[in-house]
Amino acid sequence: MKNWYLLVLVLLFSCTHNTEKNYLSYVDPLIGTGPASTIAAKDHPGDHVSNGQTIPAVTAPFGMTQWTPQIYDNEQKCIAPFYTGQTMIQGFRASHWLSGSCTQDYGSFTIYPTVLSTGFSFQPVQRQTLSLMKTENLSPAYASFLFPAKTILSEMTATKRCGFFRFSWLEEKNPTIMFDVNSDEGKGYIKIDLDKQEVYGYNPAFRIYSGQDKPAGISGYFVAKFDQEIVKYGTWGDFEYEHGTTERKDQKQIGAYVTFNLEGDAPVKLKVGTSFTSIENARKNLEAEITDWDFEAAKQKMENTWNNYLGRIDVESENKEELTKFYTAIYHSLFHPRLMSDVNGDYPAFSKQYEIKNNSDFDYYGDFSNWDIFRAQMPLLSLIAPKEYNDMVKSLVAKAEDGDWLPIFPMWNNYTSAMIGDHSTSILCDAALKGFDFDLEKAYQFMRKNAYETPEEEAYKDGKGRRALTSYIEFGYVPLDDVVADAFHKNEQVSRTMEYAYNDWCVAQVAKKLGKTDDYNDLLTRSYNYSNVFDETQGWVSGKYADGSFYEDFNASTEQFFITEGTPKHYTWFVPHDVEGLIGLMGGEETFSEKLNKLIDDKLYWHGNEPSHHIPFLFNYTNEWDKTQKTVKYILRTEYGLGRGGLSGNDDAGQLSAWYVFGAMGFYPMCPGSNEYQLSSPIFEKVTLNLDKNYYPGGKFVLNADGATSSSLFTSVKLNGKESATKINHEDLQKGGTLKFLK
Repeated sequence: MKNWYLLVLVLLFSCTHNTEKNYLSYVDPLIGTGPASTIAAKDHPGDHVSNGQTIPAVTAPFGMTQWTPQIYDNEQKCIAPFYTGQTMIQGFRASHWLSGSCTQDYGSFTIYPTVLSTGFSFQPVQRQTLSLMKTENLSPAYASFLFPAKTILSEMTATKRCGFFRFSWLEEKNPTIMFDVNSDEGKGYIKIDLDKQEVYGYNPAFRIYSGQDKPAGISGYFVAKFDQEIVKYGTWGDFEYEHGTTERKDQKQIGAYVTFNLEGDAPVKLKVGTSFTSIENARKNLEAEITDWDFEAAKQKMENTWNNYLGRIDVESENKEELTKFYTAIYHSLFHPRLMSDVNGDYPAFSKQYEIKNNSDFDYYGDFSNWDIFRAQMPLLSLIAPKEYNDMVKSLVAKAEDGDWLPIFPMWNNYTSAMIGDHSTSILCDAALKGFDFDLEKAYQFMRKNAYETPEEEAYKDGKGRRALTSYIEFGYVPLDDVVADAFHKNEQVSRTMEYAYNDWCVAQVAKKLGKTDDYNDLLTRSYNYSNVFDETQGWVSGKYADGSFYEDFNASTEQFFITEGTPKHYTWFVPHDVEGLIGLMGGEETFSEKLNKLIDDKLYWHGNEPSHHIPFLFNYTNEWDKTQKTVKYILRTEYGLGRGGLSGNDDAGQLSAWYVFGAMGFYPMCPGSNEYQLSSPIFEKVTLNLDKNYYPGGKFVLNADGATSSSLFTSVKLNGKESATKINHEDLQKGGTLKFLK
């Protein structure tokens, strides 16, 4: 008994070891795992306030599989595996949840340590147990949990494709580990292989949005190995269990258990390989990434990995709260897109049924929440994870090759058309203009195809191509007469028009880079289509019919069916590629400024959703840099906080968090594809971007802001000693240098 409690005290109260600056100590994985409690959420209770939908994942950056405590055993839409505030947990999930989202988990399985007893409870809702989590030790690289009723200590760490567990039992009688295959469709497979001393299986993924309920053509595969010998075992399915059985397939809630004999205080170590292609590749991933049973060494390696990534932006501050928000935001920004290829280069072919391809030239990534992440999260990755970012861009092109169309919103390795716009084009354009290395000619052909062609009916309904492109080309806008029936988001015609205009501008920039003059001229003309839905009598964008008349029952301040997740007062500003043109439409800088100031002053700005994210930086276009600074810093203070309620809305694959990172540093990519960053000002006195010299020859870019706080304002800036405008270019970052903010 004494040895047990000593072990618990040592493990739960030990500090994370680090030989250099410990960035990990500033990460709180619980931020965003509960209902919003920020200042903004308290000011507007019930007004678009929801969970951050993040999970406290133990994972490698962009990990294939994330490891999280589980309180819900299903894979239903909009239900994350874990929310803080619940004390009863069902085990530890190998999750493919899109962090911060309202989508679905898929291909997951769950591991649960217990004791085999007479009252054998194998269903997750029946066996759930009180868990104590030492939050001070919780990090991206390690987590520990104590089950007091069963006196079990669980610890976990991870690699890119694998998980590593150490389970310690106080009572040595019948220590047992359970495995659940979390299929809501009653599909899947699990096997106890006594010869190999393994448990392995798979959970097939199914589609939502386009292709609803159809097989996704991929599964989550796993292979689990133990450092102790299996002495008892059994399986369950269809709500019945049977001791001594080794296999189950295609039944409701299937699972298996294995039991061990332990001597003294010996723990059971469990390492698990995962894959999206096969059980055999899951085994190969495991053999390559966890070569021995040294749990502490694996934990240390993962801590070093995270410290390396987090340290790519070094900020100097004595404010622990700001450091916690900042480095937690970087952590959340490094979840997605998700690694999907194995150590041997195998990956599931996009939109196919269990076809496998191989590429050793780049890692293959999936789960691109493009409508969200094109704005700030992907531009942030281009700075701090350029190798992975470049492979992500190549992965988008590979998906287009597999499916013949550039995907709009690729999830679970399939077409979805879940959201509006065509923002794979935005991401490819931004990468091309920044000079990243990929087959641009091939990418352009698919970008152009999306801009000019509509697939045959079956392919269109399956999620390929831009929604409502035919009417957009015919009228120069999507008329209200077109209800956009074959889409998850129906209608939303004005928002589609605005976003397609920007997408056309993006394709035009690539056409120009490739010397395709006719395409450039035509697409540039189309990029002004946003003006076709601007109602001059209202002064805002509005729904427009095919006959040219505008929607009559109009209210700019309330949600409208022709606007996506917002109001006309939010979407009117979505012209990042032609702000000068929007100023002209509104009647000049004075009117533009009045409307913009009123939007902010009346607190109509909505930060919890993406269409507003660039708006605070528009003040720079009317020489009101002070208002940009005030607005950005107000948002940083009120929309972000500490603790489980520290995000005012869904993190959406890291976009909300990436906005914080840019906002706190003092610059923002308002128009991806332009290579421009609009300045606000830092909340830290010094920010150092430690950039990869393979992509950024200058190596370091430093932002100095003496006296910077969460509310301080500056009056001018100098770039490398010379007076600068309130913007910088990507080329400035590539060259390296210093940007100094002056009061």
